[in-house]
Amino acid sequence: MTPALLGNLGVSLALAFSLLGLALALLAYHQGDGRFLKGARALVLPAFLAALAAFLALEWALLTHDFSLAYVARNHSVQDPLWVTLVTPWAALEGSILLWGLLQTLYTLLASRKPLDPWRASLVLAVLFGIQVFFFGVMATIASPFQTLPNPPADGVGPNPLLQNHWMMAVHPVLMYLGFVGLSVPFAYAVAAMVVRRYQTWVGETRWWTLIAWGFLTAGKVAGMWWSYEVLGWGGYWAWDPVENASFIPWLLATAFLHTAIVQETRGAFKAWNFAFVTLAFAATVLGTFLTRSGVIQSVHAFAEGPVGPAFLGAFLFFTALGLGLLSRVSREVRDTVVFRPLSREGTLLLGAFFFAGWALVVVLGTFYPLLVEAFAGAKVSVGAPFFNQVSAPIGAGILLLMGVGPILPWRRPKAEVFRNLYVLLAVLLLGTLLGLFRGYTLGASLAVGLFLYNTLAILLLVREGVGARVKAGLSPWGFLENRRRVGSLVVHFAVALMGLGIAFSQTYRLEGEKTLYRGQAWEVGGVRMEFLGVRALDEGRRFAVEASLRTDRFGEVRPRLHFYPQMNSPLPAPKVVYTPGNDYYFLLMDFDRERGEWASIRLIVTPLVFWMWVAGGLMALGTLYILWPVARREELKGVSPA
Repeated sequence: MTPALLGNLGVSLALAFSLLGLALALLAYHQGDGRFLKGARALVLPAFLAALAAFLALEWALLTHDFSLAYVARNHSVQDPLWVTLVTPWAALEGSILLWGLLQTLYTLLASRKPLDPWRASLVLAVLFGIQVFFFGVMATIASPFQTLPNPPADGVGPNPLLQNHWMMAVHPVLMYLGFVGLSVPFAYAVAAMVVRRYQTWVGETRWWTLIAWGFLTAGKVAGMWWSYEVLGWGGYWAWDPVENASFIPWLLATAFLHTAIVQETRGAFKAWNFAFVTLAFAATVLGTFLTRSGVIQSVHAFAEGPVGPAFLGAFLFFTALGLGLLSRVSREVRDTVVFRPLSREGTLLLGAFFFAGWALVVVLGTFYPLLVEAFAGAKVSVGAPFFNQVSAPIGAGILLLMGVGPILPWRRPKAEVFRNLYVLLAVLLLGTLLGLFRGYTLGASLAVGLFLYNTLAILLLVREGVGARVKAGLSPWGFLENRRRVGSLVVHFAVALMGLGIAFSQTYRLEGEKTLYRGQAWEVGGVRMEFLGVRALDEGRRFAVEASLRTDRFGEVRPRLHFYPQMNSPLPAPKVVYTPGNDYYFLLMDFDRERGEWASIRLIVTPLVFWMWVAGGLMALGTLYILWPVARREELKGVSPA
């Protein structure tokens, strides 16, 4: 047995089990025969095990330096550290599709364990098996991770240096894939609900699955921002790169669904919107994969141009047509007949969902506009960060405004006492903004301060309301914490407000300076005085490194680096970042004296409040985990409502 043989066998069996499972699931639905459904369910685990065997075969090939596999020869070197070797399966096209396929079989396995009526269970399995057929079909035909070479090299070139320059590479892609693939389950539930014409119960089940995917997507995006911040050497965390945009779109649409789903659960409305958001969120993940792997864009995320582009484009069109086609068929049955008041919880939730969906549309247009112009007019144009920043700022401010007021409002019609809270919130928003202006901040930064205080107060009011209701009922106030859905969402909302504050200040007050220093020379910028002590060269096996030594008056000695990889013509910066609650200090080595090491060009970037963005990302993940904690599920099923 060789890795190639085991891998090809695993892919073939996963494809065969998925095809058979798809056929049995469709037969179960059309024939109404539970034996076919039982047979389909029996194939879920073998498909997962086959995919796992294929994935382990690729790890086996990497760990044993089996350069007879083209993937290993192109993306691995005997000098790679162990952790780089272990994460190389998702460092390039074929391996990442294999990871995607493995996670798809895992989600199918988990979804098959959930109790559903046999009609919907058959269709959910059919959709998930169908997605598996696509991925393993791609691996079996045009993008095999186990293609062999007739003349294997003695060593490979290693993975992209950008991907091996930071440990976050081991985390960020897996979290993103868990989020992307997780959205396939809500899509399957939506398709099943529309086919069997049962429009209400699916949304509660789907909201849970969507929250799982959303949590992974959020964690993956924050990890990616951090990776970008520390690896790319430009001192930023978001560049509106096309692939960043492609991953942002499903997050926005899933967020829209999570809010409108609450309205359907509570008032039975927004059915059509929920079907549309779930369909588009999943379709956007396939579209993002097409962008990443087709070679139509240039990006730090994009893998080399390969043959899979048309296949993923076709899959995107098929899944979009399937979801929206079914929605068109049932549109009369899911149409809302309830009149909504704008000043109600459902009104603000719908408006907030429109903000998220509108934001997604803007990002789609900005991302695809250059591609469309080039395709139809032959001209090359670009849509850069200034466009996205200008459009996103008012949308983000609108979302933060709705986020504070929405939970305060009751369903249907606001009561008189609610207006007192609204007046207080608006007063805090105004005072916070004026305070920022008084301190000399820009209008945007001042508004960010006001919105942060406004949202923080809104959360405190909600906590007071929940705790007060329990005390009035003679219950322990700490029981409020048992309402995990409410508490988790408050934590997430606070984290979003904190993230907004960090983005506003880091974008507005970034300070940057660059200077060539000779040995012993000092330089002060951004309140930091540094003295250049010299440079030293290091041989680290798989790469050379040059390290500058800077003695600072605040942080001791810092050592920014340049890494030289044999695969790259130019060095890769490895900045030294000093995190503080107020400012981040980002030291970069730009150039150096190659003969005697007597001078070095140093750049220092001082950025306020970036530290709190990472804190906010952690809080968003913790809040989501708190909602999803199994105890909460049991309480919900028992109808417990501690608040």
